[in-house]
Amino acid sequence: MLFRSEKNSTPLPEYIPDISNLNVVLVDHTYPENRAKGWEKANILEVIDHHDVKLEDIIPKSITIRPCGSTSTLITEKYINSNTPIPTNTANILLTAILDDTLGLKSPTTIQLDIDMVKILNEICKVGDILEYSKEIFSKKDIWNTLSAKEIIEMDIKEVNIKEKRVAISQVETLNNRDIHIEGILDELKRMDTEKPLDLRIVMLTDVLKKDCLLLVIGKDLSKFEEVVGEKIVKNRIYLKGIVSRKKQLMPLISKVYNI
Repeated sequence: MLFRSEKNSTPLPEYIPDISNLNVVLVDHTYPENRAKGWEKANILEVIDHHDVKLEDIIPKSITIRPCGSTSTLITEKYINSNTPIPTNTANILLTAILDDTLGLKSPTTIQLDIDMVKILNEICKVGDILEYSKEIFSKKDIWNTLSAKEIIEMDIKEVNIKEKRVAISQVETLNNRDIHIEGILDELKRMDTEKPLDLRIVMLTDVLKKDCLLLVIGKDLSKFEEVVGEKIVKNRIYLKGIVSRKKQLMPLISKVYNI
């Protein structure tokens, strides 16, 4: 999303290292480990999310949670419902975020609301063909070979606890998941697991063009995972055709591993 902001001369927001005593809205995250430093002393006005949420320790004044492809879809809908004009730069940022989250509206998480909001935003910022623009987004994001294995793993990682089992899933969206240095990632996964053992560590190499993924998997529950997917894990690798969504496709498989 940053590359498009630069084209539109949209300044980056100020970095705030501590949100203590500030009025804040939690967007696209609610788990304590994902919140900014000082959240315990912040005034959390609202939560906007499209994920599973964890709100036991906070009581926001307003909550907007709906299953859709992107939180930016819900933000766009708020603009529309309140009859608030959307500036061109903001429309471009929201549009890019929705297309990024939904893999160009091709992810299984995509719903009609995502599609409708993309149409409205495109009418404002006029990026043109949505498919071609989506390819441009992922081409700009496809910088994985310039990053270290640790950076790749930690770029988009989600750690979950399921029946006292700990699972970490990293997602890497690329135009060609075969071009990524797999051995280096596996070595780093093993190093990380030595320092902090988990039941499963997974890196999901998603090919946004082929609509498939290559999973790199380590952990003590590999055999249980094999039973659920019905495929053998060979050299800590397993190919899953048609699997692109961590939330809607991979997480249900993980839940089955632990009989949920």
